[in-house]
Amino acid sequence: MIATGMLAMLLSAGAVGAHAQGSGTVAEDANADMSPVDVLPDIDVDTYDDAIIDPAKTNPDLIDGLIYKPDAIPLSQYRRRATDPESLAALSNVDVIAGDGQTERSYYAAIYSGSTSGVYFKVAAQICDMMSRTFERHRVHCVPLRSQGVGSNIRLMKEGRVQLAIVQSNNNWEAQKGIAPIPGARSVMSLHDEMGLLVVRNDSDIESIADLRGKRINIGPEGSASRELWLELLSRYKLTLDDLDTVYGVAQDYNELGICENYIDAFGLWIGHPASLIEDTLGCGARVVGMGGPLTDEMVKANQYFFNQVLPAKTYSAQEEAISSYGFKASLIAYEPADPYVVYWITRIVHENIDRMKEMYPTFRSVVADDMFKKGNFLPFHKGAACYWETDAHACDWQPYYQQVDPKGQRKWNYTYQQ
Repeated sequence: MIATGMLAMLLSAGAVGAHAQGSGTVAEDANADMSPVDVLPDIDVDTYDDAIIDPAKTNPDLIDGLIYKPDAIPLSQYRRRATDPESLAALSNVDVIAGDGQTERSYYAAIYSGSTSGVYFKVAAQICDMMSRTFERHRVHCVPLRSQGVGSNIRLMKEGRVQLAIVQSNNNWEAQKGIAPIPGARSVMSLHDEMGLLVVRNDSDIESIADLRGKRINIGPEGSASRELWLELLSRYKLTLDDLDTVYGVAQDYNELGICENYIDAFGLWIGHPASLIEDTLGCGARVVGMGGPLTDEMVKANQYFFNQVLPAKTYSAQEEAISSYGFKASLIAYEPADPYVVYWITRIVHENIDRMKEMYPTFRSVVADDMFKKGNFLPFHKGAACYWETDAHACDWQPYYQQVDPKGQRKWNYTYQQ
């Protein structure tokens, strides 16, 4: 049954505010209906003939038909009136005065992620940390930017404010299929697993999805991604909401309270691991359970954006064995007008140093180097990433305009990725 009573009212009231703040309103692309006249300055139309006016020549933020004014990136890095590679490289390679007074060519990258307490922000920060550790190889300054999550990242990209962003493999797939288009979005690489896990009370006797019948579950608010995933998973196991004892529809922020105060038997999350939200809850007499099984395998086979995944042993407290489950891939995407030099080096540095990153950052332990290219990248690759992954013969045509010699006298373009 659907939860009622004072508890449900209290949790639901709190959840409404939290959900409203977290999800926001996905605005229409403000530039979708923009006509050439909208982007022109005031002019005396009688002074000109009736020739078609190219808006790209009058709006410096319009590049190949896409508005591009990325947050946290210096204006000189992206604003240009011409779109040929030579012009792009010339403006991107502008000299800046470094902190030590030396004049060097520098570049800038900003990665939209999620809330500062979430996994996405930590992943973006860890990518930027590795870029900082290898700065002398590429001179790309990198900064993580917080957001309200995947939905916010997609909206910001539609507004032209994103250079790079973290989304999920299903977002890539839906964009590529035209179900939920993201104009200008391009694949860069897949990152960590976004695995589905159950967190259950030790006294609940829940060992799999099939054991949820008659249990008290929080499936998330109406319209939330977690609720949609719950409904899809339950349907695969021939379970309806009526088959559950009590169904809560509150925000994930209340899961720990629900387990610790014995209001719910289980909740589910599809996120990167380890996650503090789960670890904190385990101290209340709870444990993690996978969502794997034959029926889950059927669901994975039916959806290209799902993947079978394994949580390594000892990821969480008292988790002595590996756990089988399923989930998404977190995906790094780039906006098509983004500087190919910047995208290339982020792709290269993360892939080349993935073993080192797995040692330094727990979230990256689920990353398999080859899967960064082979799984979850349904959109066409950005030309910077395409150059590194060598997806076509002309993928690196932009490189000569950025050709440089490093301090040791070696060419920077001396690496070939072997697929």
